[in-house]
Amino acid sequence: MKPCSRKVKPSSNLLQNINVGPVIAKVAGSIEKLGQPYKNAIVILYNKTNLQPIAVRKPDENYHYSFSGLNIDLKTFVIAFDQKQQYNAVIQDNVVPK
Repeated sequence: MKPCSRKVKPSSNLLQNINVGPVIAKVAGSIEKLGQPYKNAIVILYNKTNLQPIAVRKPDENYHYSFSGLNIDLKTFVIAFDQKQQYNAVIQDNVVPK
């Protein structure tokens, strides 16, 4: 058997790389379907840089969702899925934590 050399390459493009910094921001909103409050949805916050999900939420009893403790420099987008699958997913792009 002949020895071979292999090098380990970094896989940082596959892992979440969220900068640590000021974590005083949040992303919040409410869910509506045809202009009426709607709670049968799943809301997912994604990291726009690597397209990885950061957190998943369901709307509260007031139809609001919130993702808190985020870095203000984080670039994200939000997708809301209808659990009853009556409507297509809704995407909100370029969401900036405030």
